[in-house]
Amino acid sequence: MNMHRAVFPIVAVSCLLASVPALGAPRGTVNIQYVQPSKFTDFSIYGRDYQWSASYFSTQISDDLAPVLERKVPGGKLTLTFTDIDLAGHYRGRGGSDVRIVRGEIRPARMSFAFLLQDSAGRTLANGSTRITDNSSQSSLAHHPRRSTPLYYEKRMLERWLKSSKTS
Repeated sequence: MNMHRAVFPIVAVSCLLASVPALGAPRGTVNIQYVQPSKFTDFSIYGRDYQWSASYFSTQISDDLAPVLERKVPGGKLTLTFTDIDLAGHYRGRGGSDVRIVRGEIRPARMSFAFLLQDSAGRTLANGSTRITDNSSQSSLAHHPRRSTPLYYEKRMLERWLKSSKTS
């Protein structure tokens, strides 16, 4: 038997296991909630209704923020309760399909939400409410490789907010 073939599966499994958190180890948890999402300023993702958009947004944002939270507060819990969302850009129908257009400085992403940040023991580290706006120049991001990923501007904005949030 070729030695390379025998070692490769062992190395592959070892790498996989090393990337998975230890069983029972706490992991940062991000919970997303909404207050009347049907009344949000602009919450139509891919031209879909607010119910689908809420589910999609929750998954995308939770998955994106969990590693940031884990680095900031290992095993922590972050609850975001959105009271308004205005997604970056605007939708324009094209031959039956909706496309989100993000150009120049028009329509930056804006979000209003209450937050609760807790450590792994459930102690409150920070709480309150805030409104954040993506004030960065959209043109400076024109060639950024990740800008075409779903909810790029919203994810980046929330990552920056979480990284800069003060804890007690």
